[in-house]
Amino acid sequence: MKKLILIATAPALALAACGEDSAVEERGDMLEEQADAIENVGDDRAGQLEEMADEAPTDAQEDMLNERAEEIDDIGDNAADAINERADEME
Repeated sequence: MKKLILIATAPALALAACGEDSAVEERGDMLEEQADAIENVGDDRAGQLEEMADEAPTDAQEDMLNERAEEIDDIGDNAADAINERADEME
């Protein structure tokens, strides 16, 4: 019976040992979520431009749209990386 109680309470004990995140750690977690959202927006917009490039009437327009898609993807990635670095410092 003691083993059953110990097994049932083990997850709660483990959670209590970890403790709650501090306010700074919670802010870091929020920043990571924000970074993910920014990266997703950049990826989505770049994907839209790549689709437009596939349908472009000229090679020049296709190249321009693909180049812009890469720029937007890089901007989103760089912004997300910068935010993630700040978040890592908080944890």
